Amino acid sequence: MVLKLSKKDVAFMQQLPVCRLATATDECEPIVRPVWPVFDGSNIYIASDPDTPKLEQIEANPEVSLVFDDYDRDNWSIIKGIRVQGEATIMLNGKEYRYAHDLLKEKFPEYRTEAGGWKEGDIPIIKVMPTSFTTWAQGKWK
Repeated sequence: MVLKLSKKDVAFMQQLPVCRLATATDECEPIVRPVWPVFDGSNIYIASDPDTPKLEQIEANPEVSLVFDDYDRDNWSIIKGIRVQGEATIMLNGKEYRYAHDLLKEKFPEYRTEAGGWKEGDIPIIKVMPTSFTTWAQGKWK
């Protein structure tokens, strides 16, 4: 198990619709992109279009970083963030794939539609197993 997060930190990660995922190219160039994650309190799951560079980068180097962050739009001095270092794997099917798919559909209604839905094996799901967390906050976060 990784570092323990507070219940508030877990809830913060679970409620945010978007975070940023960083991978690295073969030349060690970092690439950051937005992703739509679900966090079950232990692992982070992200659906991905097939044949994207991030999948190739994860296959070559499974070490990834994610940042969950937000700020109070009425008071920019109130910010909160959590950086996750972890090891990523790509799932295409199986029990854990179905579990992650159910979590993603629960959080994101778009995945329940005909246009946004998919069947097991059609879409890769990235599983990130956290190895460490770094948190920061300024001001009184809600």
